[in-house]
Amino acid sequence: MDYEELAEELLRLRTQQFKSGMWRQTLRLARGELLALYYLQCHDGGVYPRELSDEMSVSTARIAAMLRDMEEKGWIVRQEAPSDNRHVLVTLTEEGRSEMRRQREKTLDSVSAALKALGPEDAKELIRILNRLNEICRDHI
Repeated sequence: MDYEELAEELLRLRTQQFKSGMWRQTLRLARGELLALYYLQCHDGGVYPRELSDEMSVSTARIAAMLRDMEEKGWIVRQEAPSDNRHVLVTLTEEGRSEMRRQREKTLDSVSAALKALGPEDAKELIRILNRLNEICRDHI
């Protein structure tokens, strides 16, 4: 089996997928402002910008710009950390929570429709294979 040829085909398919609305929406949840919203939602007490930078693998300058935009949209608030007024703590607002819910529901609807179109066996097999690929990448690559 020519694994390099299969890898080329996989890359080609992934490029085509990212042109579809469903995959674009999924990508939005996995990066940028929506990833930051998700991370903040999972860390209810707030986070330091440095944590977001590390989690998202982007520069602190990029995080600062993103947080400014998110604050203008009313999704987050930045305030002095109670334990150290030299640091800023970022917390999610109710408007930010609502935006996260809206985007998540939109993505779930889209992905659910695609999985339904695959049918139950293929949908389960796709999830199984993606989980296996994630395990391999996490453990070996």
